[in-house]
Amino acid sequence: MAFVLPERDIAALETRVQHALRTAGHAELPVLGFGEVTLVLRLDTAQGSFACKRLPVFPSYDSFRRHESLVEEYVQRLEKAGVRVAATRLWHTRLPSGRVVGYCVQEALDGDRLCSRLLRTESGAWAGDFYTRFLALVEGAVTPKVGLDAQASNWMDLDGELVYLDVTTPLLRDTRGRERLDVRLFFTSLPWILRDVVRLSRTRAIFDKFYEPRGVVLDFLGNLHKERVAHLVPDFLARSEGRFLPPVTSEEVAACYREDARMWEVLQALKRADRFWHRRIRRRTYPFLLPPRVHR
Repeated sequence: MAFVLPERDIAALETRVQHALRTAGHAELPVLGFGEVTLVLRLDTAQGSFACKRLPVFPSYDSFRRHESLVEEYVQRLEKAGVRVAATRLWHTRLPSGRVVGYCVQEALDGDRLCSRLLRTESGAWAGDFYTRFLALVEGAVTPKVGLDAQASNWMDLDGELVYLDVTTPLLRDTRGRERLDVRLFFTSLPWILRDVVRLSRTRAIFDKFYEPRGVVLDFLGNLHKERVAHLVPDFLARSEGRFLPPVTSEEVAACYREDARMWEVLQALKRADRFWHRRIRRRTYPFLLPPRVHR
Protein backbone atom coordinates (compact mmCIF):
# COMPACT_ATOMS: atom_id res chain seq x y z
CA MET A 1 0.00 0.00 0.00
CA ALA A 2 1.45 3.36 -1.04
CA PHE A 3 2.23 6.09 1.47
CA VAL A 4 2.92 9.81 1.32
CA LEU A 5 6.58 10.76 1.66
CA PRO A 6 7.21 13.18 4.54
CA GLU A 7 9.39 15.39 2.32
CA ARG A 8 10.30 18.09 4.84
CA ASP A 9 11.06 15.60 7.59
CA ILE A 10 13.41 13.60 5.35
CA ALA A 11 15.14 16.84 4.33
CA ALA A 12 15.59 17.66 8.02
CA LEU A 13 17.00 14.17 8.62
CA GLU A 14 19.50 14.67 5.79
CA THR A 15 20.55 17.98 7.40
CA ARG A 16 21.29 16.03 10.58
CA VAL A 17 23.24 13.46 8.59
CA GLN A 18 25.32 16.16 6.91
CA HIS A 19 26.10 17.63 10.34
CA ALA A 20 27.03 14.18 11.64
CA LEU A 21 29.37 13.64 8.69
CA ARG A 22 31.10 16.98 9.28
CA THR A 23 31.51 16.39 13.01
CA ALA A 24 32.04 12.60 12.91
CA GLY A 25 29.20 12.34 15.42
CA HIS A 26 26.72 9.98 13.80
CA ALA A 27 26.30 8.08 17.08
CA GLU A 28 23.54 10.62 17.82
CA LEU A 29 21.54 9.69 14.72
CA PRO A 30 18.40 7.54 15.20
CA VAL A 31 19.84 4.27 13.90
CA LEU A 32 17.27 1.58 13.21
CA GLY A 33 19.62 -1.03 11.79
CA PHE A 34 23.01 -1.72 10.23
CA GLY A 35 23.81 -3.12 6.80
CA GLU A 36 27.09 -4.00 5.16
CA VAL A 37 26.98 -0.82 3.07
CA THR A 38 25.15 1.82 5.10
CA LEU A 39 22.80 2.52 8.01
CA VAL A 40 19.02 2.52 8.23
CA LEU A 41 17.74 5.55 10.13
CA ARG A 42 14.41 5.88 11.91
CA LEU A 43 12.31 8.96 11.20
CA ASP A 44 9.33 9.78 13.43
CA THR A 45 6.87 12.27 11.95
CA ALA A 46 3.29 13.45 12.37
CA GLN A 47 2.43 11.09 9.47
CA GLY A 48 3.98 8.08 11.18
CA SER A 49 7.40 6.44 11.52
CA PHE A 50 9.67 5.54 8.62
CA ALA A 51 12.81 3.53 7.92
CA CYS A 52 15.18 5.61 5.77
CA LYS A 53 18.21 4.00 4.15
CA ARG A 54 20.69 6.51 2.76
CA LEU A 55 21.97 5.50 -0.65
CA PRO A 56 25.44 6.14 -2.09
CA VAL A 57 25.71 9.68 -3.46
CA PHE A 58 24.82 9.77 -7.16
CA PRO A 59 26.96 11.78 -9.59
CA SER A 60 23.88 13.29 -11.30
CA TYR A 61 20.10 13.40 -11.25
CA ASP A 62 19.99 11.12 -14.31
CA SER A 63 22.02 8.54 -12.40
CA PHE A 64 19.58 8.71 -9.49
CA ARG A 65 16.59 8.38 -11.82
CA ARG A 66 18.08 5.27 -13.45
CA HIS A 67 18.51 3.72 -10.01
CA GLU A 68 14.97 4.69 -9.00
CA SER A 69 13.60 3.06 -12.15
CA LEU A 70 15.53 -0.13 -11.40
CA VAL A 71 14.15 -0.24 -7.86
CA GLU A 72 10.60 0.16 -9.18
CA GLU A 73 11.13 -2.59 -11.75
CA TYR A 74 12.72 -4.87 -9.16
CA VAL A 75 9.77 -4.49 -6.78
CA GLN A 76 7.32 -5.22 -9.61
CA ARG A 77 9.17 -8.33 -10.72
CA LEU A 78 9.45 -9.71 -7.18
CA GLU A 79 5.77 -9.14 -6.53
CA LYS A 80 4.83 -10.74 -9.84
CA ALA A 81 6.82 -13.78 -8.69
CA GLY A 82 4.82 -13.94 -5.45
CA VAL A 83 7.12 -12.05 -3.05
CA ARG A 84 5.34 -9.40 -1.02
CA VAL A 85 7.61 -6.34 -0.80
CA ALA A 86 7.28 -3.62 1.83
CA ALA A 87 5.91 -0.42 0.26
CA THR A 88 8.96 1.54 -0.89
CA ARG A 89 9.58 5.01 -2.25
CA LEU A 90 12.76 6.90 -3.09
CA TRP A 91 13.48 10.48 -2.05
CA HIS A 92 16.30 12.70 -3.27
CA THR A 93 17.87 16.12 -2.91
CA ARG A 94 20.58 17.88 -4.87
CA LEU A 95 23.85 18.89 -3.25
CA PRO A 96 25.57 22.20 -4.11
CA SER A 97 28.07 20.17 -6.16
CA GLY A 98 25.27 18.94 -8.42
CA ARG A 99 25.44 15.42 -7.06
CA VAL A 100 22.31 13.80 -5.63
CA VAL A 101 21.64 12.25 -2.23
CA GLY A 102 18.94 9.58 -2.19
CA TYR A 103 17.04 7.67 0.47
CA CYS A 104 15.11 4.44 0.18
CA VAL A 105 12.06 5.03 2.43
CA GLN A 106 9.65 2.49 3.90
CA GLU A 107 7.11 2.72 6.68
CA ALA A 108 8.66 1.47 9.92
CA LEU A 109 7.23 -1.95 10.71
CA ASP A 110 7.13 -3.84 14.01
CA GLY A 111 10.75 -4.71 14.74
CA ASP A 112 9.66 -7.67 16.86
CA ARG A 113 8.43 -9.33 13.66
CA LEU A 114 11.83 -9.23 11.97
CA CYS A 115 12.60 -12.83 11.05
CA SER A 116 16.20 -12.72 12.28
CA ARG A 117 14.75 -11.89 15.70
CA LEU A 118 11.90 -14.40 15.49
CA LEU A 119 14.36 -17.19 14.75
CA ARG A 120 15.87 -16.48 18.18
CA THR A 121 12.61 -16.09 20.09
CA GLU A 122 10.03 -18.38 18.50
CA SER A 123 9.73 -22.16 18.68
CA GLY A 124 11.39 -24.71 16.44
CA ALA A 125 7.98 -25.35 14.89
CA TRP A 126 7.70 -21.69 13.87
CA ALA A 127 11.25 -21.77 12.47
CA GLY A 128 10.47 -24.85 10.40
CA ASP A 129 7.29 -23.31 9.03
CA PHE A 130 9.16 -20.10 8.22
CA TYR A 131 11.83 -22.01 6.33
CA THR A 132 9.27 -23.92 4.28
CA ARG A 133 7.60 -20.66 3.25
CA PHE A 134 11.00 -19.07 2.62
CA LEU A 135 12.10 -21.89 0.30
CA ALA A 136 8.92 -21.61 -1.76
CA LEU A 137 9.42 -17.87 -2.25
CA VAL A 138 13.09 -18.23 -3.19
CA GLU A 139 12.41 -20.99 -5.70
CA GLY A 140 9.56 -19.00 -7.23
CA ALA A 141 11.38 -15.68 -7.54
CA VAL A 142 15.06 -16.30 -8.24
CA THR A 143 16.17 -16.60 -11.87
CA PRO A 144 19.38 -15.82 -13.80
CA LYS A 145 17.96 -12.32 -14.34
CA VAL A 146 16.31 -11.66 -10.94
CA GLY A 147 18.31 -12.13 -7.75
CA LEU A 148 17.47 -12.05 -4.05
CA ASP A 149 19.52 -11.20 -0.96
CA ALA A 150 17.36 -13.35 1.27
CA GLN A 151 19.14 -13.34 4.63
CA ALA A 152 16.81 -13.51 7.62
CA SER A 153 17.21 -9.82 8.55
CA ASN A 154 15.62 -8.88 5.19
CA TRP A 155 12.27 -10.49 6.02
CA MET A 156 9.38 -9.75 8.35
CA ASP A 157 6.53 -12.08 9.25
CA LEU A 158 3.37 -9.97 9.28
CA ASP A 159 0.00 -11.65 9.80
CA GLY A 160 1.43 -14.96 8.67
CA GLU A 161 2.92 -13.58 5.44
CA LEU A 162 6.60 -13.01 4.74
CA VAL A 163 7.40 -9.44 3.67
CA TYR A 164 10.68 -8.63 1.94
CA LEU A 165 12.49 -5.42 2.91
CA ASP A 166 15.78 -4.89 1.10
CA VAL A 167 15.28 -3.49 -2.40
CA THR A 168 17.99 -0.83 -2.05
CA THR A 169 20.28 -2.84 -4.33
CA PRO A 170 18.05 -4.06 -7.19
CA LEU A 171 19.44 -7.42 -8.22
CA LEU A 172 18.65 -7.44 -11.94
CA ARG A 173 20.84 -8.74 -14.78
CA ASP A 174 20.62 -8.33 -18.53
CA THR A 175 20.57 -11.12 -21.12
CA ARG A 176 24.40 -11.25 -21.05
CA GLY A 177 24.50 -11.79 -17.28
CA ARG A 178 25.72 -8.27 -16.44
CA GLU A 179 24.43 -6.28 -13.47
CA ARG A 180 22.00 -3.59 -14.57
CA LEU A 181 22.79 -1.79 -11.32
CA ASP A 182 25.64 0.72 -11.50
CA VAL A 183 27.91 -1.39 -9.30
CA ARG A 184 30.54 1.36 -9.18
CA LEU A 185 28.32 3.41 -6.86
CA PHE A 186 28.50 0.77 -4.16
CA PHE A 187 32.30 0.76 -4.13
CA THR A 188 32.72 4.54 -3.83
CA SER A 189 33.30 4.29 -0.06
CA LEU A 190 36.54 2.37 -0.72
CA PRO A 191 39.87 4.19 -1.23
CA TRP A 192 39.72 5.52 -4.79
CA ILE A 193 42.92 3.78 -5.84
CA LEU A 194 41.38 0.38 -4.99
CA ARG A 195 37.81 0.85 -6.24
CA ASP A 196 38.21 -0.56 -9.73
CA VAL A 197 40.49 -3.36 -8.54
CA VAL A 198 38.00 -4.51 -5.89
CA ARG A 199 35.01 -4.02 -8.20
CA LEU A 200 36.53 -6.08 -10.99
CA SER A 201 37.81 -8.83 -8.70
CA ARG A 202 34.95 -9.15 -6.22
CA THR A 203 31.70 -8.23 -8.01
CA ARG A 204 31.07 -11.78 -9.17
CA ALA A 205 31.89 -13.19 -5.73
CA ILE A 206 29.40 -10.82 -4.13
CA PHE A 207 26.53 -11.08 -6.62
CA ASP A 208 26.60 -14.46 -8.38
CA LYS A 209 25.09 -16.44 -5.51
CA PHE A 210 21.96 -14.29 -5.49
CA TYR A 211 20.89 -15.42 -8.97
CA GLU A 212 20.30 -19.11 -8.34
CA PRO A 213 18.16 -20.64 -5.58
CA ARG A 214 20.91 -22.89 -4.22
CA GLY A 215 23.26 -19.93 -3.77
CA VAL A 216 20.55 -17.83 -2.11
CA VAL A 217 19.76 -20.62 0.36
CA LEU A 218 23.45 -21.28 1.03
CA ASP A 219 23.97 -17.58 1.80
CA PHE A 220 20.88 -17.52 4.03
CA LEU A 221 22.06 -20.55 6.00
CA GLY A 222 25.56 -19.12 6.35
CA ASN A 223 24.20 -15.89 7.76
CA LEU A 224 22.47 -17.85 10.52
CA HIS A 225 25.96 -18.04 12.07
CA LYS A 226 26.07 -14.23 12.21
CA GLU A 227 22.57 -14.17 13.70
CA ARG A 228 23.69 -16.62 16.41
CA VAL A 229 21.11 -19.25 15.44
CA ALA A 230 23.42 -21.73 13.71
CA HIS A 231 21.77 -24.53 15.72
CA LEU A 232 18.89 -24.29 13.22
CA VAL A 233 21.09 -25.24 10.24
CA PRO A 234 20.81 -29.07 10.58
CA ASP A 235 16.99 -28.98 10.63
CA PHE A 236 16.87 -26.56 7.70
CA LEU A 237 19.27 -28.74 5.72
CA ALA A 238 17.03 -31.73 6.34
CA ARG A 239 14.06 -29.74 5.05
CA SER A 240 16.11 -28.84 1.94
CA GLU A 241 16.88 -32.48 1.13
CA GLY A 242 16.26 -33.34 -2.51
CA ARG A 243 15.85 -29.72 -3.62
CA PHE A 244 19.41 -28.90 -4.70
CA LEU A 245 22.17 -30.63 -6.64
CA PRO A 246 24.67 -31.09 -5.27
CA PRO A 247 23.03 -31.18 -1.84
CA VAL A 248 23.96 -28.35 0.53
CA THR A 249 26.02 -29.61 3.49
CA SER A 250 26.72 -28.14 6.92
CA GLU A 251 30.44 -28.01 6.05
CA GLU A 252 29.68 -25.97 2.92
CA VAL A 253 27.45 -23.63 4.92
CA ALA A 254 30.19 -22.97 7.48
CA ALA A 255 32.84 -22.50 4.79
CA CYS A 256 30.60 -20.11 2.83
CA TYR A 257 30.03 -18.02 5.93
CA ARG A 258 33.74 -17.89 6.79
CA GLU A 259 34.62 -16.76 3.26
CA ASP A 260 31.85 -14.17 3.19
CA ALA A 261 32.79 -12.86 6.63
CA ARG A 262 36.45 -12.50 5.65
CA MET A 263 35.53 -10.60 2.49
CA TRP A 264 33.27 -8.12 4.30
CA GLU A 265 35.81 -7.66 7.10
CA VAL A 266 38.45 -6.70 4.51
CA LEU A 267 36.07 -4.32 2.71
CA GLN A 268 35.03 -2.65 5.96
CA ALA A 269 38.66 -2.32 7.04
CA LEU A 270 39.45 -0.59 3.74
CA LYS A 271 36.54 1.79 4.25
CA ARG A 272 37.65 2.62 7.79
CA ALA A 273 41.16 3.29 6.48
CA ASP A 274 39.75 5.62 3.84
CA ARG A 275 37.70 7.40 6.51
CA PHE A 276 40.85 7.88 8.59
CA TRP A 277 42.68 9.25 5.54
CA HIS A 278 39.90 11.74 4.83
CA ARG A 279 39.42 12.95 8.39
CA ARG A 280 42.89 12.84 9.92
CA ILE A 281 45.24 13.34 6.97
CA ARG A 282 43.32 15.40 4.42
CA ARG A 283 41.17 17.14 7.07
CA ARG A 284 38.08 16.64 4.94
CA THR A 285 34.60 15.30 5.55
CA TYR A 286 34.24 11.59 4.95
CA PRO A 287 30.96 11.40 2.97
CA PHE A 288 29.66 8.00 4.11
CA LEU A 289 27.95 6.56 7.17
CA LEU A 290 29.73 3.33 8.04
CA PRO A 291 28.25 0.65 10.29
CA PRO A 292 30.20 -0.27 13.43
CA ARG A 293 32.42 -3.32 13.55
CA VAL A 294 30.29 -6.44 13.24
CA HIS A 295 31.01 -9.39 15.50
CA ARG A 296 31.02 -12.34 13.07
